Amino acid sequence: MISLLLFVCDHHRFYELKDKIKSSTYLAASIMQQLSNSREDKQLTQNDLKRITFASCLNLFHSNSMCYPWPLGIYPVIEWLYAKRLSDDNYQWQSSWTAISTATEKGNSLDDFLGYSIGSVTIKTKSQIFSIFPDLTCSRDGDERILIRYWYRRSWKNYSKNKLGFFLLEPQIVPGQEWIKDLFTYRLIIVPKPGLFPAKQE
Repeated sequence: MISLLLFVCDHHRFYELKDKIKSSTYLAASIMQQLSNSREDKQLTQNDLKRITFASCLNLFHSNSMCYPWPLGIYPVIEWLYAKRLSDDNYQWQSSWTAISTATEKGNSLDDFLGYSIGSVTIKTKSQIFSIFPDLTCSRDGDERILIRYWYRRSWKNYSKNKLGFFLLEPQIVPGQEWIKDLFTYRLIIVPKPGLFPAKQE
C-alpha cells in the first residue's frame, strides 16, 4: 500500500512537471511575440531571449532556485530554431539557445546567471530544414517559422530525483540527448511577427 501511494505521488509529480514545461514554452512564445511591441526596432536581441528564458521558468523555479548551485538539481534551457523561406530550395537559418546555466556564482545580476549562444545566419536547403523538423518548411517565399524547444537540464553538480519530488520513478533522459542529460521537453512551432528574427547579438 505504501509503495502504491508513493507511485501515485510520483505519477502526479511527473505530469505536473510536464504541464509546467508546456506552459513555460507557451509563455516564452507569448513574451517573444509581444516584447518589442513598443520599440521602433522590433528585432530581438540576445538579452531579450535571455530575459524571456528567465521569466518563462518562474512557474516552477522561485526566486533564484534556477541558478547556481541549482537547489532543484535542474535548470531551464530554450533552443530557438528560426527558418525563413527565401525560395523553394533556400532557407535563411539561425539556431540559438539560452539557459540559466552559469556553473559558478559570479555576481548578483541576472546576466551573471544566464548563458546563451546566438547562432550565425546561414542558408540551408529545403531538405536540410525538413530533416531538422518537417514543420519548419514553409509553403511560400517570405514565410517564417520558429521552433521553440524547452528543456529541464540535469545539473552536473547535484542532481537527484528526490529534489524533484520523486520517490520511486526516475525521470528518463530525452531520447537523443543522453550526452547532455535533458529531462522533460516540449516543442512548439509558431509564426513569429515580422522583424523579430533572426536574433542579434548586442
